[in-house]
Amino acid sequence: MSFGSPYTTLPDFEYHRPTSLDEVLGLLRQYGDEAKLMGGGVGLIAFMKERLMSPAHVIDVKEVKELKMLNSPPGKGLSIGAAVTLSELLEGGVLKKDYTVLHEALARVADPMIRRRATLVGNLCEAIPWVDSPPALIALDATVAIVGPEGKRTVPVSGFVRGPVDIDLGPSEMVTAVGIPQVKGAQGAFEKFTGGSEFSLASVAVMMSNGGRNRKARVVYGAVNSTPIRSAQVEEAIKDGITPGSVRKAADLASEKVECVDDVLATAAYRKHLLKVITVKVLRRMMSQ
Repeated sequence: MSFGSPYTTLPDFEYHRPTSLDEVLGLLRQYGDEAKLMGGGVGLIAFMKERLMSPAHVIDVKEVKELKMLNSPPGKGLSIGAAVTLSELLEGGVLKKDYTVLHEALARVADPMIRRRATLVGNLCEAIPWVDSPPALIALDATVAIVGPEGKRTVPVSGFVRGPVDIDLGPSEMVTAVGIPQVKGAQGAFEKFTGGSEFSLASVAVMMSNGGRNRKARVVYGAVNSTPIRSAQVEEAIKDGITPGSVRKAADLASEKVECVDDVLATAAYRKHLLKVITVKVLRRMMSQ
């Protein structure tokens, strides 16, 4: 990740390596806005090199046992600790089996070296519009577990990311885990277009329940606006099933109804075109499964 900074060194900071959650929370209470948490450090170190962030204190949470937990108890979904890396998630097998949409999104994040260091919680907390985990997590109706001086709270991922580098988190709070409800009788898939960079120009995450009168769809587009966008119109187009006709209708609605913006990576008009392309691609793939 680079935005063209001339810096190759980091600004001065004090490094902390706590081994318990209580110790982390104590450091956050002590240093507040002057501290930043570090899981894998992929985004934070890049931001610090660019001088986009200059925390006086960096708190490394990789050795905190409570944050390294990856739990999937029967009937209770999945809990992913803040220090669990993308590689650990992908290699564990649980995502590929039950949470395909997230597995496909994370498998295409950067490269294997980055995935061995980056964490899902870190990827989410960066709140960069072009990253891939938020649309997939919103499609899965995921939540974040937060702890701070006022106690614990749970926030839907859809409300946690409020804008570019803007999340619902106080200076003395931290995300301890991402929670995903149990997925039963559902089909999921993820698709994106990058244009050769590490960032998506447009992405889509789809979850579709199988059969019955209460079939439901969740379709979330990423990288086209400041936050992921869930499209009720596209969901309505496919709720009765994915067919050649519903795929065409969904693609047209995505291009017409999903609001896109211009930025340094692409124009809104180009993104409108990409929405149609990736919607067709992801739905045709799901139709053939």
